[in-house]
Amino acid sequence: MRQIPNIITLFRVFAAPVAAWLLAQARYREALALVILAGLTDWFDGWAARKLKASGKTGIIFDPLADKILLVVLFVELAVIHLIPLWMFLLAIIRDLVIVVGALLVRIFRNVHKFVPSIWGKISTFFQIMLVLMVLLDAAFPHRLLSALRLTALALSGIFITVSGIGYIRRGIEMARQPALPRA
Repeated sequence: MRQIPNIITLFRVFAAPVAAWLLAQARYREALALVILAGLTDWFDGWAARKLKASGKTGIIFDPLADKILLVVLFVELAVIHLIPLWMFLLAIIRDLVIVVGALLVRIFRNVHKFVPSIWGKISTFFQIMLVLMVLLDAAFPHRLLSALRLTALALSGIFITVSGIGYIRRGIEMARQPALPRA
């Protein structure tokens, strides 16, 4: 029973390539439905973990990793099929790479093991998710209003990816300037 939340989380990992395949086949409505279902599982696995008192290290790591896998796969496929511009894809991927490399360097050279997401990072993720949803909605049900919402989500995603990226770089520089923590 305690593994149910992790099994639910695993659904998002398996949903990622299926959603990419649906997008490649121009089956936008099915891809949209799958992405919405995956989003619901993100809420449901957290609820199940609390209800079953089953939150542990695996879920703490696996849940955000599953979210990131789904989001990155969707960004890659949306860029490949030209539903998001290449600059947006590159901005998001470069920011994530800078964060991962910076965290790795701070871990190696300063022995820092805890990296808490910033509020700007959470806002950025929210708008990236909104961008994916607006792109899928506009592709599945083309309409001027949805197109305007897609462009708004694109602009806000770009702004918050940039702001959060700068914030993470500043935080990484501050961490790098601190003395190394003692090794355990």
